[in-house]
Order: sequence, then structure tokens, then C-alpha cells
Amino acid sequence: MDYVLPNELVDSMIGAGAKKSTLSPKQLLLRGFYSGSILGLAVILALTCGILTKLPFVGSLLFPFGFASIVLFGMELVTGNFALLPMACWAGKTSWKATFVNWGWVWLGNWAGTAAVALFMALSLTSGTMDAAADNIGPPIWDLVAQKIVALNQINVEKKYEALGGLGFFLAFLRGVIANWLVCLGVTMASVSKSVPGKIIGCWLPIVAFQSMGMEHIVVNQFLHTAGPILGSGVSMGKVFFWNFLPVTIGNIVGGMVFIGGMLYGSHKTKTSAT
Repeated sequence: MDYVLPNELVDSMIGAGAKKSTLSPKQLLLRGFYSGSILGLAVILALTCGILTKLPFVGSLLFPFGFASIVLFGMELVTGNFALLPMACWAGKTSWKATFVNWGWVWLGNWAGTAAVALFMALSLTSGTMDAAADNIGPPIWDLVAQKIVALNQINVEKKYEALGGLGFFLAFLRGVIANWLVCLGVTMASVSKSVPGKIIGCWLPIVAFQSMGMEHIVVNQFLHTAGPILGSGVSMGKVFFWNFLPVTIGNIVGGMVFIGGMLYGSHKTKTSAT
């Protein structure tokens, strides 16, 4: 049977969290780098398609291809680990120390991957773009994507959050909770199926929802708010860390650990899970 029962699902999530806690820093960095880089490329695709079609939802609909590849290839995304490793801790399969170490290495690997894509994209802008006059298509698409990233960097650090002070910090945290609630739902729904099509479909819909709603996901933000300053937004990385990366990371932890990991563990754990 392709469908995985809820109690079996929880057992498998606990096992996955325990296994992840034993990976070496090298494995975590390499797998984290892949995940960060592919999500960076997925963001570029989503922005490009949204601009070309003037329908942002088209970009949101295509964005999950990167996430699906992370699930299928067994790579490391820190936001998914925010749900899986606490479940392994509660079941006595790993320690909180190992959990925090995992989170730290994967966070860094994800950021390195997004930063590499951000740098590649910025360098590509200096190599020439399409001739708008010759092609009669309006401004070069790469320039429009770059302008969009710069605008998002300025808005989602300074205008939305820094300008509101403490309320802005809380709003970034809250949007981080919602984002990873949906992203970890995608992880879980992918795990409910044993087939490749089932995993892809299962993870696709929650990711489309998160992307369409404009919530705050730390790895997506690592790309946007690293690329923004590289492209000349004028936003300092100090502001990025305090007003976006910090509250969003905390919110993502709460969203994944409490609303997916905690709820599933509390409602479907078995005696086998905790032994």
C-alpha cells in the first residue's frame, strides 16, 4: 500500500530525525549547500515567471520543484529539521545537544548555498543581457528580477520590520511560524507516500500555499536578503540578521517543532516510538 498510516508516519519521522542527528558536519554542510542553492534557483524561477506573466501565482506554482528535489534526494533543509529532530529527542533517540549542532551546521550550509547562487546571479548581470530593442520585449528580464530582489530586500527588512520596531520583530517571527507550519506540512505529506509521484504531489501543495501567502522562510530569505545587498540595495547585513534572519529563524523553529512535530508526536506516537 502506497499510503503510510499516521502512527507509522510518526515512527518514520522519529527515525529520520535520529539518523540526521548522527550525520557529520561535512555531510550536513554539503547537503545543506545543495538545498540552499536549489531554493535560491527556485526563487529566481518564481520571480522570473511572475514578472513575465504578470501573475505571481504562476511563480508560486512552479517554486516547489526545488523543495521536491530536496525531499527526493534526501538533502538537508534546516526548516524541516526543526520538526524532525525534536521528535527524535522526545522519543529518546537523540539529544538536544546533537539537535542544536545539526541545526547550526545545516543553517550555515543552506546559507552558503543561497549565497553562492546570489553571487552567480549578480555576476551574470555584468555579462550582458538581452537587447530589449531588438527583441521588442521590454526591459531585460534579468534586470527586472534584480530590481524585484532589491525591492524585496528593502521592504522585508527595513520597511516592514525595522520601521515598526518591536512590533516588526514580532510580525517577522509570526510570519516565520506560519511559513514553517506549511513547509513542514509539505515534508510530512511527502512522507505519507512511498511513491515518487505521491511524494511530489504531497509536498507541492503546502509549498505553493506558503509561497503564495508571502510568509517568511529562513532559507528563501537567506537568498533574497543576501542577494539584495550584493545587488546594491543598501541594506546592511547587520539589519538583515537582526530584523529578518533572527526572528524568522525563531518563528520557523516554533512553526515546525510545535505545530507539526509536537502535534503529530502527541497525537500518534506509539510505544515503539519512545523505546
